[in-house]
Amino acid sequence: MKRDTLLIALVILASAANADTVAELNESELKAIDANNDGFLSKDEFNAFSDYAFQEMDEDKNGSLGLEEAKPFLDIKQFQSVDRNDDSLISRAEYKAQMSADFEAADKDGNGQLD
Repeated sequence: MKRDTLLIALVILASAANADTVAELNESELKAIDANNDGFLSKDEFNAFSDYAFQEMDEDKNGSLGLEEAKPFLDIKQFQSVDRNDDSLISRAEYKAQMSADFEAADKDGNGQLD
C-alpha cells in the first residue's frame, strides 16, 4: 500500500509540475494534494506533498536519494539533472530546488498557485 501511495504521489507531482493549469490534473490527483479543497494548488500545498514524496522515496531515511531509491520513479537523465553537484545522490536541498523550479514553471501567471 505504501508503494502505491508513493507512486500516486509522484505521478501527481509530475503532473502538477508539467500542467499549465490545475484543470489539467485528474480530479482525484487534485483532491489528494489540495488540502483546503479550493480547487487551486498553493505553493505550500505543493511543497507539503513534495516533502511527503521525498520522505517516502528515502527508504533508508538518510536524507538523500541514491540512484537505487530513485530508479523506480526517475530515469537516469532525470536523476542526473536533479543531482546538481554530481555526487550520485539527490539531497533534500537538490530535490526541493527542482520541485520549486517545477512549480515556478507551471505557475504561468506568477500568483503563487496553480490555477
